[in-house]
Amino acid sequence: MRRSKKRILTVVFVCLLFVLGFYGCKTISEISKFYLAGGNDFIISQIDGKAETTFWTDNTKDNIYDIKFQVFNGTDLKEITPKKSTYKMKINSTIDNGELGIKIYNNKKVLLDTNESIDKTISVSDSKNVKIELTGKKAKGQVKITLT
Repeated sequence: MRRSKKRILTVVFVCLLFVLGFYGCKTISEISKFYLAGGNDFIISQIDGKAETTFWTDNTKDNIYDIKFQVFNGTDLKEITPKKSTYKMKINSTIDNGELGIKIYNNKKVLLDTNESIDKTISVSDSKNVKIELTGKKAKGQVKITLT
């Protein structure tokens, strides 16, 4: 009986080590890819936001600002901090209901100001202090901005 318990515990322990080792290798691989590629070229940070939302999903990561919402009333303000001076923003938004304003600007000029669903790419040459401001009034939809 004791021998079978030892075997079971050994098998469980080996399986646990295998799972942790696999996860650790995957994580190390992802980290090394990140640093070997020079890291991410963009930081998307939350500056301000005063909004009432329902079913707000924010999948923003690395160079993609990606949100979906059922009801959005208020504002959301993000800032882009790039490592390069010139880049492109592919903006894709869908407004299913209500009103949604998208304004992209820096200290010098407005790069985009729309209240409609949009699928557009803009170039940003003076990339300091670029902000993305969303304003919603009972808005339902999604916004995805990819930075390259």
